[in-house]
Amino acid sequence: MHKVRLGLVGCGWGASALYGPFFRYLENGELVAVMDIDQERARLVQQQTGAARVYYDLAPMLADPDVDAVMVVTPPFAHAEQVAQAAQAGKHVYCEKPMARTVAEADAMIAACRAQGVKLQVAFMKRFNPSFQLAKRVIDEGQLGDVFEMRAVWDNARARASRANYRHAAITGGGYLQEDGSHPIDVCRWWMGDVEEVSAHIMVVAGNRFDNEDVGAVTMKHRNGGLSTLHITMLTHRTGEESYEVFGTRGTLLMRWPFHSTHTLEPAILKLYQGANRVTDLTLSTSWNVHEEMEQHWQYLNELRSFCDCILHDREPQPTGEDGRAVVEIINAAYLSTHEGRKVRLPLAESPDLAAIFERLRAASRWEIPDDEAWWSRY
Repeated sequence: MHKVRLGLVGCGWGASALYGPFFRYLENGELVAVMDIDQERARLVQQQTGAARVYYDLAPMLADPDVDAVMVVTPPFAHAEQVAQAAQAGKHVYCEKPMARTVAEADAMIAACRAQGVKLQVAFMKRFNPSFQLAKRVIDEGQLGDVFEMRAVWDNARARASRANYRHAAITGGGYLQEDGSHPIDVCRWWMGDVEEVSAHIMVVAGNRFDNEDVGAVTMKHRNGGLSTLHITMLTHRTGEESYEVFGTRGTLLMRWPFHSTHTLEPAILKLYQGANRVTDLTLSTSWNVHEEMEQHWQYLNELRSFCDCILHDREPQPTGEDGRAVVEIINAAYLSTHEGRKVRLPLAESPDLAAIFERLRAASRWEIPDDEAWWSRY
């Protein structure tokens, strides 16, 4: 079987924890090269994965004829330039979420890949998770009737973090809503369709710690007339929560994760409520064999399999660059809605001034979290 030869760009925590151990199960792809400007991190991931070559600069990797496609697993502020460079080198691109900081950056990435005829997939791994896929089938099969509302909650205690982490620094162009919130926003759009209007209230509570937002509430009006909401915080004192509730004319679907779906092989608790007194438990079962679960159901592995399959069989990858762009646009609109105190219609006419927005949000904060208050409950 022919395999897609992959190059990994960015050897930080995400590369080593979410992908590194699982390349061994990838039947239609092979990791042949890794790259990071931090030489120690690059060498560690090379040792972990067994990749044949290690690079400390992007250009030599992109010049390597044995690399067919690259996985961009770097901070979002680096994506636009790196994806464009990869496309110009004729490499297919798998780009981690969030795709970009602004719609303008996302448009440039899509255009660069289209101009060179290379494929672009944005890595929203939840679309490859069995529990999320089951929920999508329940919706599509009409078991809920006409869906008119969806609620998402994403809480995760991260008060030990600071702007020393790129995720909370100004250069990233967004905070917790951009980083983790891109997941539930994509799920809302995946299950309920395109969004036409956004209103939001975003806060920087711990402005002494973070440059960007740490709490937010986003309301989305979908083109089908339905409504979805996301409530998100990194300042809870509870164990993190991830849940989704979908309301239809014939039933209500509740998905709640005992742990966040990002890093567990356990299925979601999934229940269908009908007629106010009938409950059907749809929770999936798992194998007794952990290796079997990883090989068959690990969401990061399956999205990478899908990417390689699209290259081998010349198909359009899913999620597309346009899907990634749509999430960026919703997040940009949420920031703009907070900044201007209004509902924001899509499409956006232009990208917002993110630096000005977050400067104003920090100045408006009435609170701070002292340095000696540093609780953490990842999920």
